Amino acid sequence: MSINIKSILKSSFFSILVTMVIIFILALLSYFTGIGEGVVSALVYAAVAAGALLGTIAVSKAAGSKVFIHSMLVCVIYLAVLVGVSVLINRGVSFNSHFFTMTAGVFCAGFLGCVIGK
Repeated sequence: MSINIKSILKSSFFSILVTMVIIFILALLSYFTGIGEGVVSALVYAAVAAGALLGTIAVSKAAGSKVFIHSMLVCVIYLAVLVGVSVLINRGVSFNSHFFTMTAGVFCAGFLGCVIGK
């Protein structure tokens, strides 16, 4: 069986949508409650991991074979969108510990989603 581009794109969009909804909820909580910046920052990492996890679970269920490749392609597209948003907002990408933590978290969550989904 070949690589299913349609399911990869759908799952990538789903991942981004889930992350946006969670981060929007975090923004509302941060605004209306006294949640500290450190807590919100940690929860944003969790939101990114949750988005990657749910997207890779979705693509793993949709893909008949080559589940690992499908999941990692979802992670690559997801990270490309995150980097693109970072470039738009920050006018560049900082290759610091934050970037590498996000990258590692997305791929670890993607691998876990691959295992759970299959």
